[in-house]
Amino acid sequence: MSDAFKELFKQGTNYFAQGRYEEAKRFFLEALALDPSHAPLNYYLGTVAEEEKDFDQAETYYEKVLACDPTMRQAYVQLAHVLFFLGKKEKALVVLRAAEERFENSHDLTYMRGQVASQLFPGWHLPMLADQRRNDLYEAAINAQVRPGDVVLDIGTGSGLLAMMAARAGAAHVYAFEAQPMIAQLARDVIAQNGLADKVTVIAKHSTQAVLGQDIPQKCDMLVTEIFDRALVGEGALPSIAHAQAELLKPMARVVPQGARLYGALIECDHLQRFHHIETVNGFDLSAMNVLSHPLLYKEALLGPQDSPYHQVLSTPFLIKAFDFEQPLPTRFNTLATASVVKEGQADAILLWFELQLDAENVLSTKDPAPDSHWREAAQILLKRPQLQMGTPLDIKTGYNGYFDFQL
Repeated sequence: MSDAFKELFKQGTNYFAQGRYEEAKRFFLEALALDPSHAPLNYYLGTVAEEEKDFDQAETYYEKVLACDPTMRQAYVQLAHVLFFLGKKEKALVVLRAAEERFENSHDLTYMRGQVASQLFPGWHLPMLADQRRNDLYEAAINAQVRPGDVVLDIGTGSGLLAMMAARAGAAHVYAFEAQPMIAQLARDVIAQNGLADKVTVIAKHSTQAVLGQDIPQKCDMLVTEIFDRALVGEGALPSIAHAQAELLKPMARVVPQGARLYGALIECDHLQRFHHIETVNGFDLSAMNVLSHPLLYKEALLGPQDSPYHQVLSTPFLIKAFDFEQPLPTRFNTLATASVVKEGQADAILLWFELQLDAENVLSTKDPAPDSHWREAAQILLKRPQLQMGTPLDIKTGYNGYFDFQL
């Protein structure tokens, strides 16, 4: 390090300490011409760029810091902050994960990484993967259905778990689609770590955008998928499976799950209505806040099929719709069901759950789930809330066109 560099760097840090960033920058840039790989100098320049709101330049400087000296802990934090501000949240997550791995037991880094991850992705990925009953039922069905030489399609692969199950069961190859690019890359990493990269190809796009002959070489013998939300249909399951049937699967292709049944029961639950529509609170009129409501979006119920201090089950369960995933599949539907009223009360909402018929032997139900299940029932409030009389048969009309419309 030359004397000229030392003097320029000293002058720059003096001005920086005084908050005179323009003067500091001038000296730092002269020093940079003498030693472009000086990590602390690049760090100072990154900080000056942040002060000047030049976040693209700050990103460049902080990346240079870490390239020169990957032990500069604060550079990871500053780089992640800049990337987050620039909307490059996935890149910020990668930076924080690298920092977390390098600097063990750094709870602040773990917290920051978790905060970024929670803004990027829904929180159900890990609980779903930890749901052992779900995993075991799926694997049993996949093992029973895969035949040697099968080419298998996996829609919404996530971690790649179902794709790896199919490969282990004897599939010749699995083509796994994942719409979220970063999750797709994580799946590739997981699959490679498990020694199955030659058996599973991950394609980072939605399966409905797949090009036959380009993304996959041929139509597939079998589909595995788990793109179901708490009311079965909300993650685009119906259009995705219908598209696969028409474009990506051979005639008579096997599907895991083979089908599903969506059920409902009428409940009285005043607080669910209040969650969607507010009037007076503690003597104040808050009705203007109802512009924020989304009453036709079902929510996690946090209730079960048995009465509780918070809700009453008013009807027998009724079948809303049965689906056969191995036959042409409707993406919208209208059905009529009949239920018996078993208790008088006001129908505030419909409790929803489903059964996945994974194969002839294996059924996964989301009704009254155990604490170690990631599944929960859903609840859809009713816009009209009739008073029900016990013992009276009740017709329930269900329309689905991307959302549920229940009419009693």
